Amino acid sequence: MATARILLAEECGLAPHAADLFADQPDAPKIVPVKDGARCLTAFVKLVRARQAPLLVILDEPLPRLSGRGAALAIRAVERALDLKPTPLLFYTADAADDAFKGFLSRLGRAVHLQRPAGAPEEQARRLGVAAGRLLVQLRGK
Repeated sequence: MATARILLAEECGLAPHAADLFADQPDAPKIVPVKDGARCLTAFVKLVRARQAPLLVILDEPLPRLSGRGAALAIRAVERALDLKPTPLLFYTADAADDAFKGFLSRLGRAVHLQRPAGAPEEQARRLGVAAGRLLVQLRGK
């Protein structure tokens, strides 16, 4: 059985601290870091083509080359074109979600937001790991 993957699209330095977020769990998903929205979309398509769709996509906003919002819309377009179930999306951003962003999330479906705390990347990654772990438990129905 292939290892489950979580795509992490961010450029604020979380990736080195996020690599082992789930290391203590059996069958832990592998974190696949990417530095921009375009690379996130490419990685998503590669995983889908290999029949290993990610468990979760974590997006920052903004991202270089293709914003987190743009990547999310493109991911949903790929899923619709291939008749796939929507992948859960977690926006982990420095800013609070305003009403317009909340509306965007509701239109995406299976998308949530968590505001990233100020501070060291280690603490930001730890908080992300807790939130992603809880989300994965909910998605698995446990």
